[in-house]
Amino acid sequence: MRLLRSRWLRPHAGLLLRRSLWQATPRGVAVGLACGVFFGILIPFAQMPVAILVAALLRGNLFLATMGTLITNPLTVPFVYLGAHRVGRWLLDWSPKADIEATVAAAAQASESFWTQLTHFDFGAATLHLCAGLAAFAVVGGVMAYVIGFFAIRWQQQRRLVAVRNSPPR
Repeated sequence: MRLLRSRWLRPHAGLLLRRSLWQATPRGVAVGLACGVFFGILIPFAQMPVAILVAALLRGNLFLATMGTLITNPLTVPFVYLGAHRVGRWLLDWSPKADIEATVAAAAQASESFWTQLTHFDFGAATLHLCAGLAAFAVVGGVMAYVIGFFAIRWQQQRRLVAVRNSPPR
């Protein structure tokens, strides 16, 4: 097996090869999917190894932890990051007075040139807004993935059980 030959993964082979981490139980599916979505949104690189490690420690499904990280891919990441920045800005700067001041400041800046705006851009605040928004998206996405994964696999298992009960005897 390739896993046992890898010097990086060999120490963790006992954990990663547990059969329960690859089966579709309601809790395992929910935890694996939640870990994948959470870390897929929260961190921009090394998402899969981190999601697999945390899912293994929490006894979640490793395949779904890996697939859950694909929520952010080259097609979706610009939208996720732009939305996260806006949500973070709203979370950190929200107040009625700040909204009025921001509207007045935006109207004043509209007349400035692009280069003037770029030189006065506060990258520290933008990074803080992005991090706050990504954290909010990751928590909400992880919770939603847990709930959807749990109830989807339960529904599928119950449907299969009803089909077996209603099937004619052989």
